[in-house]
Amino acid sequence: MEKIKIVLVDDHKIFRDGFRLLLQSFPYVEIIGEASNGQEFLDLLKIQVPEIVFMDINMPQVDGVEASRRAVEQFPDIKIIALTTFLDEDYLEQMLMAGVEAYMLKNSELDEFEKAIMKVHTGGNYFSGEIVSLLSDKLNRFRKRKKEQAVLPVFTEREKEIIDLICKGYGNKEIAEKTFLSTKTVEKHKSSLFQKTNTFNTVNLVIYAFKNQIVNP
Repeated sequence: MEKIKIVLVDDHKIFRDGFRLLLQSFPYVEIIGEASNGQEFLDLLKIQVPEIVFMDINMPQVDGVEASRRAVEQFPDIKIIALTTFLDEDYLEQMLMAGVEAYMLKNSELDEFEKAIMKVHTGGNYFSGEIVSLLSDKLNRFRKRKKEQAVLPVFTEREKEIIDLICKGYGNKEIAEKTFLSTKTVEKHKSSLFQKTNTFNTVNLVIYAFKNQIVNP
């Protein structure tokens, strides 16, 4: 298969060096560039645009949140995997709103990084188990505080099935194979779901589904 072009963005060179060696153990990965902060990354995009970016969050000059937002705004097809050392609700929310496709802890296992790369590359998303737990806890607390809930739209069984597969990180092609539908039909269902839930991308739909207990994390 054609190699997946990846850029690493982190202000700690020792981490970048180790992480680069780790990712290069995957034969389908090509590291095409590195940056030590968000500004260097944005400058790098003027020369070459990767398919996937592993993005640190807390960096000098331009942090990962702003760099991700500007990159996705300029190159909508770019896929960003946020990397963090510790769980932080504020950073999680900010990165999701910036348009990242995945959110992982830096100490994740090797196979998790492989899953994340493949999921994101095929149009899905990926969250470390700890991230899913944090998101679930946050949303549960929100539900307890919220006395009155808005009336949810009515979903067909097929739409519920597709939402469930989206929340598991599957892309359009994988969903089509599992549901025996065409990719175009899956895209139509997703478009309908975006309208029903008033969301504008897959990540926001996943958050909506967890928040309203349409699926279980």
